[in-house]
Amino acid sequence: MARISSINADELQAAAGKAEAAGDWKTAAELYARCATERAEMLALINSVQEGLSSKLEMQAIYNLVGDKLRDTFNAQVVMISQYDPLTRRVYHHYAIENGEHLNINQWLPIDSSRATIIRTKKPFMINLQEILKAVEEGRMKVIPGTQLPKTWLGVPMLVGNTARGVVSLQNLDEENAFSQADIDLLMTLTNSMTLSLENARLFNRTERLLWVLESEMELARKTQKSILPARRPRKNGYDFGSLIMPARAVGGDFYDFIPFNDHQLGIVIGDVSDKGLPAALFMALTFSLLRAECEKSSDPRQVLQLVNRYLLKMNAMNMFVTLIYCLLDYNTGVLTYARAGHVLPIVLDAKGRKVNIPMDVGQPLGLFEDVRLDLQQVQIPPGGLALFYTDGLNEAGDESGREFGVMRIMKVLQEQRSETGKVICKHLWDAVQDYCGGSIHKDDFATLVIKRL
Repeated sequence: MARISSINADELQAAAGKAEAAGDWKTAAELYARCATERAEMLALINSVQEGLSSKLEMQAIYNLVGDKLRDTFNAQVVMISQYDPLTRRVYHHYAIENGEHLNINQWLPIDSSRATIIRTKKPFMINLQEILKAVEEGRMKVIPGTQLPKTWLGVPMLVGNTARGVVSLQNLDEENAFSQADIDLLMTLTNSMTLSLENARLFNRTERLLWVLESEMELARKTQKSILPARRPRKNGYDFGSLIMPARAVGGDFYDFIPFNDHQLGIVIGDVSDKGLPAALFMALTFSLLRAECEKSSDPRQVLQLVNRYLLKMNAMNMFVTLIYCLLDYNTGVLTYARAGHVLPIVLDAKGRKVNIPMDVGQPLGLFEDVRLDLQQVQIPPGGLALFYTDGLNEAGDESGREFGVMRIMKVLQEQRSETGKVICKHLWDAVQDYCGGSIHKDDFATLVIKRL
């Protein structure tokens, strides 16, 4: 690459104006042409650097790209790009080259007086040989072993806002006053472009790291939540159980549980926290733990939910609530005795696929009211029939027009698939919702629990 002339384009234009005023048209034309060429070359250089920087998000690649451009552009045998740490007052040379040879300086070094001046003033700074010798003699500047002492040293600040983050320096080993004002202006322009790209890369890398940490933590939360849920479904002669839970995000607020009490009785829970994501998952874990603890103290579903509600009111800093059903299944009779706290009603079918009517009373969510009203009911699963417990991620799932999946479509799937296992029925319900929603995003957690009485 041809080096940019040390004569400023503005100086060329001024000289052309004087020649024109003096009537020297030939000289004026030549100077105007040189001025246009100079401006075009500078613009092309700046554009080429900016185009290269626009594709770089790795910081060392940015240092290398700009360092190589500076090496090819200016009358300098040494180019250095140095990061400054204000806490330690040290610099790290991310790019250093002398006479075409890269210098590997893999350590933070005390800042010298010239770079310190630039950091303090936030302005370009240039010194020549005598000042350099004096600075070296006084210990304010050190020569890197194996390198030559420059006759001209020029540095400009790497500014982010009003803060100098580092210094870009050029060194000429052969002549003093080697850099003009045009060189300083161009170096500042290129340094500003590089600094902006470095700041973008730094923010991008920081965001990437934060996202990685967040994803790692969310994956841990997902595994933790999965470990809370039952690892395996109950096994009991005369019954078949199926379950499926699909959070809308990495973790969610829907949950279920199987709580074995004895050979003829099983506790069953399904719930839905008012929010989604990590807050809902935390509230779900709290509710889940409270239910497990209270179930050991009482076999009365109503009393269990009242006690859970009392604790949630004391521990509910996020003002959330949960709807749920807690029921006891009598294996001998197929009777479900449950307390319903604002949750959607279960669906029970007989052996011929007909819906069993279930009485309903007022049931309020837990975590909102001190004197919570609960819906206490009993319903029998007929021999050959089934019961479905679910969250509103099933019935309220919407298509692209916002129309809900609804109970009728749930009934249709249950009637068509009732001969399948409980696990397969849950999967068919999920597939039906996915097909119904089409391209729309599933916005709510999804949970289903099927009990078949064989």
